[in-house]
Amino acid sequence: MLTDTVLRTIARFEMFEPNARVLVALSGGPDSVALAHLLASLREELRIDVFTAHLNHQLREEAGDDEEFCRTLARQLDIPFTSSSVDVGARASQFGRSLEDEARRARYEFLAAEAEHRSCRHIATGHSLDDQAETVVMRLARGSGPRGLSGIFPVVALSRNRTLIRPLIRSRRAAIESYLDDEGVPFRVDGSNADVRFTRNRVRHRVLPHLTNELNPRLPEALAATASVLRDEDAFMDDIVRETFEELAVASERGVTLAIAKTTHPAIARRLIRLAVEKTKGDTTELGLGHVESVLGLMEPGRSGRTLHLPGVRVEREFDALVFRAGAAEKDENRYNRFEYRVAIPSRFQVWECEGWLSANSGMSGVPVTEWGKASGNTVVVAVEESLTELKLRSPSPTDRFRPLGAPGGKRLSRYLMEQRIARSMRQNAPVVARMDSDEILWVVGHSVAEAARARSGRRAIRLEWTRQ
Repeated sequence: MLTDTVLRTIARFEMFEPNARVLVALSGGPDSVALAHLLASLREELRIDVFTAHLNHQLREEAGDDEEFCRTLARQLDIPFTSSSVDVGARASQFGRSLEDEARRARYEFLAAEAEHRSCRHIATGHSLDDQAETVVMRLARGSGPRGLSGIFPVVALSRNRTLIRPLIRSRRAAIESYLDDEGVPFRVDGSNADVRFTRNRVRHRVLPHLTNELNPRLPEALAATASVLRDEDAFMDDIVRETFEELAVASERGVTLAIAKTTHPAIARRLIRLAVEKTKGDTTELGLGHVESVLGLMEPGRSGRTLHLPGVRVEREFDALVFRAGAAEKDENRYNRFEYRVAIPSRFQVWECEGWLSANSGMSGVPVTEWGKASGNTVVVAVEESLTELKLRSPSPTDRFRPLGAPGGKRLSRYLMEQRIARSMRQNAPVVARMDSDEILWVVGHSVAEAARARSGRRAIRLEWTRQ
């Protein structure tokens, strides 16, 4: 029974205390409607005050009807209601973010402000067990580590005196809809939830049903259980890492200096790096696994003095330490935005500076050299000697020279980009793949492979693919 599951979830995670004021994020969909209805019916038993808030994202023609539906529902439940409106589409264009990302940002900004106004310590959202399973699959596909695969947390501390809670996180979507049907409670259906152009919708309607049918009829529960185990282990590791961080890190006006020893286990080192970024920048929201691996690469021999630019943070190798400083990537007099990533084989990572993903995979085994594929565009094959196990992806340098495949000689990279009709203002966003040992360019991403990377028998083939966000 849904009510019993929710009560156990609230008790298990100690979601709120007696006499708490709880703000429910009410969209009008089945999950949020069920959550509002449940908490309203349990408010005397739980000894809580319940409030509701709705944000109109101005993305659908029916948005006004959704808002009015939520207002009416709150009145029927005798719960205070507040609504607001934001042009999410305009904001997404202004800040260069996806509609999904901007909608989430706008929604949580609104909820935080309303919680402050209502003196609510807790903001409740209607995330279900099915949402949890979808999130785990999406993050697994992105190559997330244990923190990402921990999924949606039942309780998240937003500040010293405010938390985000998910009372439905252990409840299946089917149970939620059955509860609404039994109680005769109507809800709104968002047609965009069926639009498979959105990643989550593809996972929801195609990927998870297929995996559930082929592998495990209780796959969503299994994924949620895995996320729960990883959350516990992640919390344990966090305690260890924070103790280690206190021993190895020094904060000063220069930033955070982290003395990661060569013998530090990679599992600890990755978390130390994430914590250093968090201490420097204030959050790790834009920090991907590729960024962390690139920082680890700075600790290799011969990298002292190198600088790496992450989103909002600069990391410099100084002898046996890493120095983290807040700030955007610096630009030199030629307007080049400097960044550098280590490219392990295989790997796939996000390059925030250029709004894209790079994938690198080894192998054209058994395929004749003459059939290795295109030597230009967004998917190419470069050939290197077997001893070269890693490459780098970096920003262009004003001193770079490049010889395109088949060209009689080399030329300045800036001239090549100009000939490709790349606007001057965009040339800093044309990353290059280069050798790790000599920095020689092998591929101008999205354009030509270099003569130095020509396909030859006896050389190692590496397939590189660039995709836009």
